[in-house]
Amino acid sequence: MKVIFTHRMGGREQAMDVRYADILQKLGRGTYMTRDMQAAQERDEEELIELRARYQDVVGKRAFHGWDAGQLREKIAEFSQGGE
Repeated sequence: MKVIFTHRMGGREQAMDVRYADILQKLGRGTYMTRDMQAAQERDEEELIELRARYQDVVGKRAFHGWDAGQLREKIAEFSQGGE
């Protein structure tokens, strides 16, 4: 299976076999993504957007951009139980 490998130095993109891209990624020479990885990232981003909006509704201020989905759920639960 061919993937698009993005080289770390210069950002050049190159189509290559996944086994070679995996080796180069482990050596720290760049990154690649398969279709499955991209779909999972999109779902995670959608979930974060929804959680950030919910946090803003519950708490009344915007969420810190560095929080992941788990931390946002914890903060929302804490505030809903009467915290702060």
